[in-house]
Amino acid sequence: MSSEDEPQKLTRTRSRSRRPFARARSKSRSRFEVRDTPEQADDDDVNKFVQYKKFGMYATEISRVIAIDEIPEVEHGYQVVVKVKASTVSMNDCYIRRGIWHQSISLPNTPGFDVVGVIVSMGVEAEAAGYDYGEAVACCCQTGGNARYVVLHYSDLCAVPGNVDSAQAACIVSTYMTAYQALHRCKPRGPRETLEGSNILVTQGSGPVGQAVIELAKRGGASKIFATAAKKDHDKLHDQGVCPLPMDHKMWLPLVRGKMDLVIDCVCQDGYASPHQALNYRGHLITVGMNVVMNGAEIGYCGTPFEVFFNRIKAGYFLSRTTRYCPYEWSQNHPAQWKHDMEYLMELLSRSKINPKISKRISLDAVPFYQQQLEAGEEDGIIVCKPWK
Repeated sequence: MSSEDEPQKLTRTRSRSRRPFARARSKSRSRFEVRDTPEQADDDDVNKFVQYKKFGMYATEISRVIAIDEIPEVEHGYQVVVKVKASTVSMNDCYIRRGIWHQSISLPNTPGFDVVGVIVSMGVEAEAAGYDYGEAVACCCQTGGNARYVVLHYSDLCAVPGNVDSAQAACIVSTYMTAYQALHRCKPRGPRETLEGSNILVTQGSGPVGQAVIELAKRGGASKIFATAAKKDHDKLHDQGVCPLPMDHKMWLPLVRGKMDLVIDCVCQDGYASPHQALNYRGHLITVGMNVVMNGAEIGYCGTPFEVFFNRIKAGYFLSRTTRYCPYEWSQNHPAQWKHDMEYLMELLSRSKINPKISKRISLDAVPFYQQQLEAGEEDGIIVCKPWK
């Protein structure tokens, strides 16, 4: 096992189709990819981060990697400065960079939806809340993660066990939390109701969230799991004990119409109509993304494209038996539940009960390149940035 693949221990002292991009040339290993080498002895006083000052389609044209000889300082009592050990690079980062995200994002902006690291300084409120220097924490921060240091609100932090790989812990923050909460939190159910015997459908089952849904649904005792995916991924899904379905909703809907207890839709292929028709009379739809819409969208007059805005309103207010889910929003609106579920998944990770699959571990310099790789369809797994490489 290489040194990069070994768990990186985090010290603890306390007991988030149509593609507008041409496909990039495939390479067996990019010059940006992290090699299996020991962590470099970089100066801790040198901060480094990815930044862009305007929204745009192409990450490599508008993004810059900046290094400065100082680290952030605490300015308010509720703030915590975290030394980042791992952050994610995802399609959510791309949508935010393109200015089509459903929330207002300030510029200049640093991407990075999820972050894992250790506390290096904090305000008096954070200290009074019981946090320790050197404590390992994770946060769904929506922006700011692709840096060596990040300033966070202490109330957004969740504890991370000291024996886990920081890169795998970063995969838990929004990817596995989206899967877990879609399976267990979004559908109204009785106190003793579980997933046992349920029929579950997830669209884009070969993607990061789809794979997490499959892993956690099997742990929860689901009876049958169906997943839409490209033909090339059907054998992989078969091997996982999943029934693969075509990506085209016109082909898979006749096979599952009215039979699903739970549908988790990542793509919004037809305005959520087909996933909703797949539900049985007690079924529930959870919308966790709209990749088909977002991949081809351009920034609107008010930022968020009309089609994105319309489908969010539709899922949130007009479709019956439907819950609209965004991990960052859920973490802000249901903080106690979020922390409980995050700590549960981190415990499963520390006991090797779940196993997030990481596609690439990259340096900060590689973040703009791999954003474009994601948008071009060249990468479809979880990409983790290791900022000290």
